[in-house]
Amino acid sequence: MNQTMAGAQTVYQALLVFSLLVTTGTAVYVWSNRDQRGALALSAVFGSAALWSGAALVQTLWPSGRTTLLTSKTILFCVVVQMVGFLLFALAYTGRESYVTRRTVALLSVEPLVFTALVWTNGAHELVWTATVESAASGGVEMAAKPLFWVHTVYSYGLIALGVGLILLFALRSKYLYQRQAAALVVATVAPWLANVASLTVVDSYHLTPIAFALTAVVLTWAVVSEDFLDISPVATELVMDTIDIAVFVVDDEDRIVERNDAAGQFFDGEREQIVGSSVRDLFDDGAAILPIYEELSRQTEPTTREATLEDRHVRIQMSPLREHDDRLVGRTYMVVDLTEQREREEELRRRNEQLDRFAGVVSHDLRNPLEVADGGLRLARETGAEEHFERVARAHERMDRLIEDILVLARQDETALDVGPISIADAAEEAWEYVQTGDSSLEIRDDVTLQADADRFGQLLENCFRNAVEHGSTSPPSQAPVDAAEHGNESVTVFVGTLPEEAGFYVGDDGPGFGDVDGERLFEAGYTTNSDGTGFGLSIVEEIAAAHGWSVSATESESGGARIEVRTDGA
Repeated sequence: MNQTMAGAQTVYQALLVFSLLVTTGTAVYVWSNRDQRGALALSAVFGSAALWSGAALVQTLWPSGRTTLLTSKTILFCVVVQMVGFLLFALAYTGRESYVTRRTVALLSVEPLVFTALVWTNGAHELVWTATVESAASGGVEMAAKPLFWVHTVYSYGLIALGVGLILLFALRSKYLYQRQAAALVVATVAPWLANVASLTVVDSYHLTPIAFALTAVVLTWAVVSEDFLDISPVATELVMDTIDIAVFVVDDEDRIVERNDAAGQFFDGEREQIVGSSVRDLFDDGAAILPIYEELSRQTEPTTREATLEDRHVRIQMSPLREHDDRLVGRTYMVVDLTEQREREEELRRRNEQLDRFAGVVSHDLRNPLEVADGGLRLARETGAEEHFERVARAHERMDRLIEDILVLARQDETALDVGPISIADAAEEAWEYVQTGDSSLEIRDDVTLQADADRFGQLLENCFRNAVEHGSTSPPSQAPVDAAEHGNESVTVFVGTLPEEAGFYVGDDGPGFGDVDGERLFEAGYTTNSDGTGFGLSIVEEIAAAHGWSVSATESESGGARIEVRTDGA
């Protein structure tokens, strides 16, 4: 019997030596990586485990009452360090490092510090245990725990359970890269916990907990070597998923959504809990535009990017395969980038470039013509001195002036914001009429309404409508210049301004010859004109100003057979 006990004692001591070496080495290695998340707390856990093994080994090598009491107090100190250190590590590793503050550490340290103080002064009050010297007992001391000891034990197990629960929750949520890391942590944590329970209830003669920590150290070493533990911070995944604006979906190899971030919620009506675990195909209607794209991407085994239009949004979908360490495909990550605003900016830039091209055409062509006319008229005027040639030069200059003015109006439409306020159509029309050369033409205000508009731009809109009516409303033959009719008063039109009868908006009409067979769509093209003296920008300016207000314009025939420009202010 004595030989059996001696053999067991020798094995126990050998295991303690092994545990001391392994936990010490692990503590040193973890300390060398102390800049990583949770490494400081973890080094404290393994450092205290090494101290525990050393204390238990000393207790077996030099058994005495005094040694037993001293090593027992040391071991209980190791316990309080481990329970606090492990919980702090679990918080940091699972992405809750914001909770690891000085205040948290201070609160968690209150009970351990008080308990440690009571342990080291137990001889004076015996609140933790009572010690009876018995030669037959291990170390010559029989220790009986008091209720305060068990209260502390329950509190310690509670902290450890909380840490294990955090890691288990993380393991369940970590579908791929960190799942084996988390599983290794759970095994490494549960082993010494169960050993401690056995030491307190069944095998009270041996300290199994420090020996179990050797297993913890071995498992953690495997995690460090093969799973990049401490080198990769799993919390980064949580931060990215929760903070980026790009929609992210993680889909497993059975087409089930296993994770999504908040930005991805715009594609679904349900809550996160309802979406996660559902099949992608079940979440969309059969006619959804995204399904064919998903079907195509789900067949790819390499990173692939596709662009698509989904209802009123233009998106870029990036698929990246997820593989295990053995290169086995276990799922895919989909990132959906909304390109709608970018495409709108590109379209606006394209429109502006086209506008600049048209302006360049006007400068190079339309302005060259009146310049050549003016040059020719000036040459003839010098040679003959006839008054008619000077009038020809003056008209050419006037045409150039109108072209330059219209080009500047168009170019400035998008440069400044609208200063919107209430405006009476009747008042604005009468004021605008004063700024247009109308000759013998007349203005008739048929009814009035108040609009919300920018006063300056609305005035420009009306002026261009009036100028178009006067210049194109002459009943002179096409060979005659309508501008002359306006200036010299040998022809005239009546211009009407009123509100639309059945829609929100207004019109500007006249009793002239109308637009004839001209395509109504082309009338609003910049540079298009049926008048040899016209600039072709008048109605284009009208459309630009209307669009800036969110209105729409159209050309039709007035009730008297003339031209009529209708502006709908409801955006229809």
